[in-house]
Amino acid sequence: MSRLIPSSRSAATFAFVLALFAALVPAQADTEINGVRFADTITIDETPVPLRGGRLYRYTVFRVYVGALYVPEDVAPQDVLTADVPKRLELEYLRSISAEDFRKSGNTLLEDQQSGDTLAALADRLETFNAAYRDMEAGDRYALEYRPGRGTRLLQNGTELVEVPGADFAEAYFGIWLHPDNPLSTRVRDALIGAS
Repeated sequence: MSRLIPSSRSAATFAFVLALFAALVPAQADTEINGVRFADTITIDETPVPLRGGRLYRYTVFRVYVGALYVPEDVAPQDVLTADVPKRLELEYLRSISAEDFRKSGNTLLEDQQSGDTLAALADRLETFNAAYRDMEAGDRYALEYRPGRGTRLLQNGTELVEVPGADFAEAYFGIWLHPDNPLSTRVRDALIGAS
């Protein structure tokens, strides 16, 4: 029984080792965007991907979310949407939004941006993706993450909800925010891709 209870000396040594380890391991750096903190770098399939930019999105007078985009440094702003590289759009919500609202607004924006042929090619995957949406509360995060050769994942607070294949799906869905002609918000797009 005495072996299971550490002596005060071994406990002090253990505490010292922990403190030393904490001092030697650098803390994760992060950036604040409109009062919300995002990591400076995230990892997608063992590849470090840096924060490119971010911004608050408002709908009329309502603060809806703060978004941050991660994309490799060597990708030019005008190529972010079409580049076949790891990327993640992370959104922290500032208000409650229902799963049905996510589905409806996403579909409406895609219909405004994409051709009928493109939407038909994406239809089954879009249905699968939309079925994964969950109700969100203030402080919750969604991440849209593209992994080349694998697909586009939707994560809720770090937990994967779904992954669908195809670079074409990634380009269309990221296009909701990053479309060159008709994004959700030109100001948000330009801030995300680093064009402003």
